[in-house]
Amino acid sequence: MGEVTNKSVCIVIPTFNRVSYLRQLLKQISVQLNTDGMRILPLVVVDGSSDGTAEMLKAEFPSVHVLQGTGGWWWTKSVNEGMKYACAQLKPDYFLLLNDDSQIQPDFLDAMMDAAEEAGEDALIGSLSVTDTAPYQVSFSGVKTMNWKVLKKQNYYKPFELLEKLPPRGLFPTYALNGRGTFATSKLMQELGFLDEQAFPQYGSDDDLALRAWKRGLRVLIAYNCKVYDRTGDTSRGSALRQDGLGVFVSSFFIWNSVNYIPKQVRFFYRHGIKVFLPFYLFKFLGGTTYAWLFKYKKRKHEV
Repeated sequence: MGEVTNKSVCIVIPTFNRVSYLRQLLKQISVQLNTDGMRILPLVVVDGSSDGTAEMLKAEFPSVHVLQGTGGWWWTKSVNEGMKYACAQLKPDYFLLLNDDSQIQPDFLDAMMDAAEEAGEDALIGSLSVTDTAPYQVSFSGVKTMNWKVLKKQNYYKPFELLEKLPPRGLFPTYALNGRGTFATSKLMQELGFLDEQAFPQYGSDDDLALRAWKRGLRVLIAYNCKVYDRTGDTSRGSALRQDGLGVFVSSFFIWNSVNYIPKQVRFFYRHGIKVFLPFYLFKFLGGTTYAWLFKYKKRKHEV
C-alpha cells in the first residue's frame, strides 16, 4: 500500500444531538488509528448540539479535533467548514466523510486505503451502504447508468438486496454518492470547490458532487469492500422509506431541510439534466416518490 502509507486522512463527522451514536462511531474509529502507517485525524463538527456532545468529546476523546458550528450550518456547511478548517490547520492528504450515526467495521480504513491505492488520486470513492441489523441489506450499491432523457437510473443492485448476493469487493463507476463514506484527496475536494452548501444545504450535495466530478473528467467509484452501516430508520422525516403519516409525507415537499423539498429537486434537475425536460422531471419525481410511499416501502415495512 505504498502510495498512501505515511500520509494523513481527516475524518470529518458533522453531528447534532446524537451523542450516543457519535460515541459508538468514535470508538470504532479509535481502534483503527494505526492503519498501516496512515495518520488518522478525526474531526467532529458540532453544530448546535445541546445533549452533552461537547462535554463527552472533551472527557472521552480529548485527541479528537472539534469545530463548533453556529447551530445553523446543517449537514453540507458543517462538512465544508470541517474540510476548510482541516486544510488550514491539519493539512491532511485525504478526506473521509462520515455521518454521526454511521457504523464501520474494524477493517474499514484498511479497506478504504486499499481502494484509494487502486483507484488513484483522481477519483472520488464512495462506500457501500448497508442496513445496521441482520439480515444485512444493501441500501445503496451505486448507480450504474443514468438516462436524463427519461430520468431513469439503473442501480447495480436493487435497494435492500441481501448483502450476501453482492461481490465482496470491487471498484465500480457510479453516477451518485452517499455522503457518508465518501473519500477523496484534499486536493481534489478543493479543486471541486467542496460541496455546494448554497443549493443543497442538507440533502443532494453528495450526488451533486459526484456529477460535477464526472463533468470534470474525474472518476467516481464505489468500493464494495468498504461498507458503512446505516440506521435507515433515522433518515429524513417524510421520506418514503420512513413511512411517516400522510401529513408528514406531504409537508416534506415544502420543508427546506427535507430530502423531498421541491426547490432542491428543481435545482438539481436544472443543473444536471436537460433543461427543457424540467417539468417532466418534476412530475416524475412527485409521482415516483408518492408511489414509493404508498406501495414500495409500505410493503417492505410489513416484511420487516
